[in-house]
Amino acid sequence: MDLILYNPKSKNSRGNIQTHKLIKAYKKANKPFRLKSILKIDDVTSYLDEHTHFQNIILLGGDGTINNLVNNIVHYDLQPDIYLKKNGSGNDFLRTLKIQDHKPQFIMENTLDNTDKHYFINGTGIGLDGLVIDYVDNAKNKGKLTYFLSSFRAMMNFVPEPLDVTIDGESYHFKKAYTLIINNGQFVGGGMRMTPDANLYDEDLEILVVHRVPKYLLLVIFSSVYFGLHTRFKRYVFHKRGRHIKASFTTPQIGQSDGEKFIDVTTVEVQSTNKNIHFRAYK
Repeated sequence: MDLILYNPKSKNSRGNIQTHKLIKAYKKANKPFRLKSILKIDDVTSYLDEHTHFQNIILLGGDGTINNLVNNIVHYDLQPDIYLKKNGSGNDFLRTLKIQDHKPQFIMENTLDNTDKHYFINGTGIGLDGLVIDYVDNAKNKGKLTYFLSSFRAMMNFVPEPLDVTIDGESYHFKKAYTLIINNGQFVGGGMRMTPDANLYDEDLEILVVHRVPKYLLLVIFSSVYFGLHTRFKRYVFHKRGRHIKASFTTPQIGQSDGEKFIDVTTVEVQSTNKNIHFRAYK
């Protein structure tokens, strides 16, 4: 028997259409299943301990649903693989997963201001990146156009700040940084190929800092992200790989991990948890 977990609020509640289609396919194939809203499970690990007979777990939801599950099971020894089916507004993790699901993926740890630990599997960021998520969260509709418009608005409003970054012991200083992005997956923002060389199944992270770029050129660089060409602007886009990253802005910023927003963050420290989980793309 398979367990189908779904988030009824995914894609502004329109994701239920995909859930009904999957149920119809299971019934047509006479495959046994149990349907459960992930919002009605208080403790995911306890639920899985009480229901050990599931052969597969199918998860319908976007990046936020995945992030919530990862944070709940990061310390749990999950036996069955989890199959992801597109059901959210962004689905950026799934975009990378479709070409990299043959091996388990590493879970990353993000420590905010040396105290709060949060976990992610696709990517984290602070600065302009976090401001975009703030605008998207406050928008009535979610989707690619909303993210694009929110990104444009954030670029016009954000004031670059000094940023200090240490990557595997090497220090870097940026006088006017717009954003710091640390990714495990390749895509963000509903299809922007922010880190085209990222691998989900190794412990290396892709680090990007956009800095000292004139506002008029910022839009050009932003547009090139969809094609993964922004790293060619080497004067304005710092790009490096690493396993242990610590960074500090001079003033509090908005941060995000897999779309989960954090307010008034000054310092982030990111590294692998050395734990992995095997997500697969549902076909």
